[in-house]
Amino acid sequence: MMDNNKILVVEDELMIRNVITMYLKKEGFTVFETGNGKEALSMTEKEKPALIILDIMLPGLSGLDVCKQIKTNAETKNIYVIILSAKGQEWEKVRGYQVGADLYETKPFSPKLLTQKIKSFLQSCSS
Repeated sequence: MMDNNKILVVEDELMIRNVITMYLKKEGFTVFETGNGKEALSMTEKEKPALIILDIMLPGLSGLDVCKQIKTNAETKNIYVIILSAKGQEWEKVRGYQVGADLYETKPFSPKLLTQKIKSFLQSCSS
């Protein structure tokens, strides 16, 4: 069972990860974080977050591969995935949606706006 308050932030740039985490914690979310794709998969299995913020360019396993594995696994397929990437070309966004992303946001981004989108998304999904 998913906890609508748990969010996993998967971002290899520590500064960006810290900013996202700070904004989410300020809104009362329980945040788990990693900068590694393989670790993201094991944390997803263990913690069962309601939502994952996922960078594409990660060491080891790419964010697209992580997303695809999450969305094809019966245990984790209902977890919402927001891809957050510097890759903003249309074909890259299409690829993100093809592997199962629920939303694709490009960098640079507003942490405040991203946090509001997450709150709205999770509220609409839980009602």
